[in-house]
Amino acid sequence: MKTSISVWQGVALYVGAVIGSGILILPGMTAGLAGSNALFAWGGMILLSIPLAYTFAFLAREYPSAGGVSTFVGEAFGRYSGAIVGWFYFIAASAGQFIVPLTGGIYVTFVFRLPTGNAFLIAAVLLLGSIISNYLGLKTSGKLQLATSGLIVVVLLTTIVFAIPSMHASDLSPQFSNFHLRPVGSAAMLIFWSFFGWEAIASLAPEFHYPKRDVTRATWGAVMIVGTLYFGIALAVVGTHSYEVGQQTMAQAMNTASLAQVRQTTMGGKSAAVTAVIALVICLGTTNAFVASISRLAYSLSHEMLAPAWLNHVNEQRSTPQRAVLLVGVLAGAGLVVTYVFNLSMSELVYVPNSLGIATYILGTAAGVKLLKSRVGKAAAGIAFGLCLVAYPFVGTALSIPLIVGITCVTYIVWRTHRHNSLGTEPKSGIKND
Repeated sequence: MKTSISVWQGVALYVGAVIGSGILILPGMTAGLAGSNALFAWGGMILLSIPLAYTFAFLAREYPSAGGVSTFVGEAFGRYSGAIVGWFYFIAASAGQFIVPLTGGIYVTFVFRLPTGNAFLIAAVLLLGSIISNYLGLKTSGKLQLATSGLIVVVLLTTIVFAIPSMHASDLSPQFSNFHLRPVGSAAMLIFWSFFGWEAIASLAPEFHYPKRDVTRATWGAVMIVGTLYFGIALAVVGTHSYEVGQQTMAQAMNTASLAQVRQTTMGGKSAAVTAVIALVICLGTTNAFVASISRLAYSLSHEMLAPAWLNHVNEQRSTPQRAVLLVGVLAGAGLVVTYVFNLSMSELVYVPNSLGIATYILGTAAGVKLLKSRVGKAAAGIAFGLCLVAYPFVGTALSIPLIVGITCVTYIVWRTHRHNSLGTEPKSGIKND
């Protein structure tokens, strides 16, 4: 891969990878579960993101590889462990490639009162745009991400600033008399979806101009931006009471569009249309960054003979794993079709990447504890590992998903090894270029 990512492009890719559909739907959804106590969940997840982000930044700096977290775990615990984490992350992020654009589509249909089927059409357009952008090469993708991420930051900051005069202390006051751990924990698990992405740019570390310097600088900038925006938007939703407690249909609709409710309350009715555009920009930026990351992960897994050999291919002229990009597009498109046919809810969809993502973080931070030599890096990894372990049980019944994926991964690797042994040949790895 060519070195084409600057510090600012890295910050943009980080922000685009982390700030996604969660900022649109989760502040209202979590407030609907836990009221103002949801702010504890947001604060806790922001604190968790600091050691988590720096763990992967230190690992990416010491072990730059397109394999990202899969490479880190493989270095620490062996080939099979690295492969399992690679599959965890690839499937989780692939699921996100239809959840994120679908969120943008749902937001637009809600704001403009369009038939719900249009959400899937809008999602397909967003997905197609990201696939084409990445198919043409990372340089185009990075510039697009820099522009969209800058717009996201400006728009969300203005939303927070305009909401401040409309916030009420009574709405922001913690409900200690009605504090229960389960709703706050459930809210935190929903929020976890909005914090995926700290590990994503690790796969792009070899493509930074100066990986040892620029990766940590990009991480620091992104942590400050993301933490400020996330908690600021959560404060705006809770402080203006732009949500409803309960599971009735009207409450769910309002909570899903809580950002639109805030902007309409503080800026006037026409701001709802602006919010719909914001949703499209945010979801496009997130999808774009994740397609870039996970396509390179798929290529890396194949190059290490841990995934089908067809993916071990790079277009030399564009320096892009184009087959892997196409695979991501096919999987995400299939996810959209299945979701539409079976009428699956957003909450049902989110638990798939949540369970796999937290499992990935547990193994990835454990690898950091073992591999990192600096005290700061090792401490960050240890804190993140402990916090992820505490959070994991709140995933609920989705705990079985990583187990199923892990068994499937090991079965595939064993089958492939046995096949090559039975044929009397050794599997070959190497870059196949056009």
